Amino acid sequence: MTLDQLKSLQAIVEGGSLRVAAQNLNRSQPTISVSIKNLEDELGIKLFDRDQYRNKLTPQGKALYEKAKLVLGQAQSLKSLATQLASGEELEVSIAFTTAMPLAPIINTVRQCKEAFPNTRLEIYSVNGMGPLDLLKEGQVSMLIIPWIQNHEELESMPFLNVRFAPVISANSPLLQEYDVVPKAIMKGYPQVLISEPTANRPTYGALEGGDQWRTNEYQTNKEIILQGMGWGYLPEHLIKDELAQGLLKRIKIEGEPEPRNIEFRIARLESEPVGPVAQRLWDLFREGSHE
Repeated sequence: MTLDQLKSLQAIVEGGSLRVAAQNLNRSQPTISVSIKNLEDELGIKLFDRDQYRNKLTPQGKALYEKAKLVLGQAQSLKSLATQLASGEELEVSIAFTTAMPLAPIINTVRQCKEAFPNTRLEIYSVNGMGPLDLLKEGQVSMLIIPWIQNHEELESMPFLNVRFAPVISANSPLLQEYDVVPKAIMKGYPQVLISEPTANRPTYGALEGGDQWRTNEYQTNKEIILQGMGWGYLPEHLIKDELAQGLLKRIKIEGEPEPRNIEFRIARLESEPVGPVAQRLWDLFREGSHE
């Protein structure tokens, strides 16, 4: 049994006749007919009921045809994989970013890359804080997007966008009525809602030292805790735009604290690692679509 024989079978069934099958495969009708006859002889079954005006599959032929479609599909996938490997395209490219990021520009860029390289699997990870850096160093992702709080000598980076973090509290908080600017000593008595860092010994950026704290693993939970009047915290402005407009959350000014914080996020990759064509294209797409 050969793939050519299975292709002949599929062409007859899907074309409806030997003539159409021959045209679609660019072969003569006798060649197609001999291919099917040899397949029947090899298998010891009749694939078509030749007493009918048109080529109609026998029950055995129907069963074999269904399996033949799967085999031909797998063969095509194997051929595509071999072509991809020969071209140097990666089988998989992955990116990690912190949970503070707006998703739309990231997903849009990944979509463009996937359209250009449909056979490469693209994986996306959303991780707390500086967690994407750990994934990059462990070799689990090809590139990352993180807040650029400090330089990392081992990374090649480029700007992507800036995210504004506003200190907010529930609109019902008595602090808003008592203070225009809340003294830091008073603020320490109110729980600050923070994102937990995956690495225990890594400091949390923006934490008010000496104050009470809530810690969660994502910003939506932080927002809900603050809305419930259980604390305050710095939240990305793109996540709280509606709540600010509706008056559910209020900005709060704290003695000695900036309002709001404007944080640069950069795309980065390890300088020492070789880059394949798909990862390079994803990198270039991020550069083209970067938002200042």
